[in-house]
Amino acid sequence: MLALQFLEKNLAKQKTAWSSPFHFVTNDAPIDSPSDLRREFKNNYDFVSKGDKAFFLETGGSETLNIRQACAVESLALHNPNVTAYVLFSQERVNSSSTTLRTLTENYENIRVIGINMDDYMSGSALEHWYKYADWRNGSYHVAHFSDGLRLLTLSRYGGYYFDLDIIHVRPVTYYRNFIATEDGNSASNGAIHADFGHPVMQMAINDFLANYRADAWTHNGPALLGRVLTKWCGVDSLPEMNYLKCRGFSVLPKASFYPIHYPRWREFFNQRAPNDTMKPDWLTTEVIGVHIWNKISYGEPVYRNSTQYYTQLVRTHCPATFSIAPDDHVTPNRFPLKCIVMM
Repeated sequence: MLALQFLEKNLAKQKTAWSSPFHFVTNDAPIDSPSDLRREFKNNYDFVSKGDKAFFLETGGSETLNIRQACAVESLALHNPNVTAYVLFSQERVNSSSTTLRTLTENYENIRVIGINMDDYMSGSALEHWYKYADWRNGSYHVAHFSDGLRLLTLSRYGGYYFDLDIIHVRPVTYYRNFIATEDGNSASNGAIHADFGHPVMQMAINDFLANYRADAWTHNGPALLGRVLTKWCGVDSLPEMNYLKCRGFSVLPKASFYPIHYPRWREFFNQRAPNDTMKPDWLTTEVIGVHIWNKISYGEPVYRNSTQYYTQLVRTHCPATFSIAPDDHVTPNRFPLKCIVMM
């Protein structure tokens, strides 16, 4: 009922998809001069909203978002109306007229879709030399590692939240600040992060990224990096002990916060249950802020619109506009870059 009321209210607005001067389309010229926009984006911090902000990164070369990714963005915007959600594409050409992007920007004033020139974005930053001259593009995990570095740079530059594109938010997140999460209680994750502007942890993370970069190890430059940094910052080796007190205002949130289902059990999201089984899952407790779907391994699992799958229930409730455009059944394409921003 709440989802239907939301759709009736928001679909009636008929807002234009061009709510941000930084939108680009694939077939038409940008509204403003691309060079002017890139210069402003690179040099003008005021372009980013002064309030709370969250960043999503599409680094796989796509010009739009698929249904799962759109749901991640919408659920954040829905539950956090005072947070501006920036969807950053790692190329300038973005198909803002695509169904998913139009649905997001027409229904939410707090969503901005931006295509950026990565050479300009990296220029003058700590990662510029790594991005332009290091041999990172030849690594087996180069897309994931690019995303690992880009999220650290973005949070160090602007502060705010970062979320993977396969997290469905189920309640507000703004109560929580300066955190990462753990996916299993013992290892760090970089799929959900918050850092205040200028926080030393982000600078330490960038320093570690440059000093210890490895192209041959998938998690070394991402989750494992944050684990190393927080071990130094907090002065403790155990993740469960990394709380706001011991970590001087930073914290590692428990696995239930964003990873209530660990990856070996990912099929629970997509199992078909009895037609009359509408009970919410026992893992969806009040500790859960967002639900990580493990897209890297679940992308090929069919999703049915009129089903009792837990995933479908989550989308119907927390992504009502996206649910309204979802086909009766769909499978997320086999695109590793869905790790997101890029997933898992």
